[in-house]
Amino acid sequence: MNTDKRKLNKKSKQQNCSTAKPQHSKKGYKFIDHPSDVGMEVEGETLKELFINAAKGMLSIISEPVSRNKKISKQLHLKEDSPEELLHSYLSEILWFITNERFFPLKIYIPRINENSLDVKLEGIRLKKEEMKGEVKALTYHQLKIIRRDQIWFTRLIFDV
Repeated sequence: MNTDKRKLNKKSKQQNCSTAKPQHSKKGYKFIDHPSDVGMEVEGETLKELFINAAKGMLSIISEPVSRNKKISKQLHLKEDSPEELLHSYLSEILWFITNERFFPLKIYIPRINENSLDVKLEGIRLKKEEMKGEVKALTYHQLKIIRRDQIWFTRLIFDV
């Protein structure tokens, strides 16, 4: 690694969610270095897009999308005291479906969302054990803060793997 990259990595590790400048990505998420867990920065033009991109990023750790004829649907109705707690609950519920039922969402619809509640419809499949490429144990609260800057919603997620 050259010196410029080392300086850049040290600088990015020192920033927190409130000081980091959002970096736009086509996926809506990108992985970041973290010493022991998996870190990710997520963005969206709307709060809905931020939540969908956060789920897509988390799901990309667990498996690649696999299409099958037999689709399963799940619904979530969540209410929390803050957007951060709402995001945490939302991703934790999706993880619960994966861990306990091997239900893997392929499509995520959020017909209603505000900063304290959301309704979600998930369409997916049952994953075979060999289709799981990684495991996410939980989303941590470490550095979990949702901010809006320059018309973009932004958060940093740290997953315990």
